[in-house]
Amino acid sequence: MTMRRPYQITGVLLLAFAVFVAVESLDLRYYTTLGPGPGFFPFWLALILGGLAIGMLIQGSFGAAEPAPADFFASRTGYLRMGAVALALVAITALLERLGFCLTMLGMYLFLLYALGRQNLILTALVSLGGSFGVYYVFVHWLQVPLPAGLFGL
Repeated sequence: MTMRRPYQITGVLLLAFAVFVAVESLDLRYYTTLGPGPGFFPFWLALILGGLAIGMLIQGSFGAAEPAPADFFASRTGYLRMGAVALALVAITALLERLGFCLTMLGMYLFLLYALGRQNLILTALVSLGGSFGVYYVFVHWLQVPLPAGLFGL
């Protein structure tokens, strides 16, 4: 197996995503009286991503065909870890408004740090607490960014 087909598929998917982001960014204001508006950066990032995707398509279609590495496909553990990340994203989407940022992110950190590796239990707890309650405190109190408070006001 060569890497030609995976490069082509990835290039097409990235190009489609870039077109989607560019079209959606046109619904936002490009420039405001204060400077670049909310549509400025998504538009330019979509153009850059589209250019890179086109480059990947050209390289995948007309460049030298590289052989696929022996470990191109993940092991069973790798696929289980990918599933854990996808499951965490679905759970975050479902629980963020109900439980609030702190409790949802605390659960997500604990789950992912346990599922993705063998970290020290104390380190896992510290990272989870800092990533949930610490980030909430910084964003809400210092940066004045509203985050979902949820059921318990956390």
